[in-house]
Amino acid sequence: MPGSKQTKTIWAIDPVHTKFRFDAKYLLITSVSGWFREVEGTVHSVNDDFTGSEIWLTFYTNSIFTGVDERDKHLRSEDFFDARNYPTIKFHSRDVTRDGNGLRISGELSIKEKTQGLVFSANYLGNVTDPAGNIKACFEMDATLDRKAFDITWNQVFDKAGVLISDEVKLHADIQLLRIPG
Repeated sequence: MPGSKQTKTIWAIDPVHTKFRFDAKYLLITSVSGWFREVEGTVHSVNDDFTGSEIWLTFYTNSIFTGVDERDKHLRSEDFFDARNYPTIKFHSRDVTRDGNGLRISGELSIKEKTQGLVFSANYLGNVTDPAGNIKACFEMDATLDRKAFDITWNQVFDKAGVLISDEVKLHADIQLLRIPG
């Protein structure tokens, strides 16, 4: 109805039950995985299927974790995320639309003063009420990015056969949103 006001539902990332993982090829054969231990964000939805939502995410670069302290320190260094000068990575959606059985989340990802478009393919897994009575919405999301587009260019050539780390980085997220009463 023209002029009618849609009610927004506000959701917050449940950081305890959400994981944003990245995978990059090492020696161009096997993947090295890591994730950000500190992530926060909100989703403002106007539709039950989350189409038309607006999403804001913040990842804290100092929270990067791969399970290897030396590698984690290198990823936080100026060679990669430069966590001292760039403590956050931001994502803001432009559009959330239906894409077959899933969702297409188009937005802007900002890393180290570089902003590029990024598209996530998402599966909305549904809503559930947790044991404390909170309403949760659950998703899986995937995207691929070129790290060089964000000025993350460090690499090494090995054995005349290739480079140490792939430019392509795959992202995967398991997300639980907590509905904010209101």
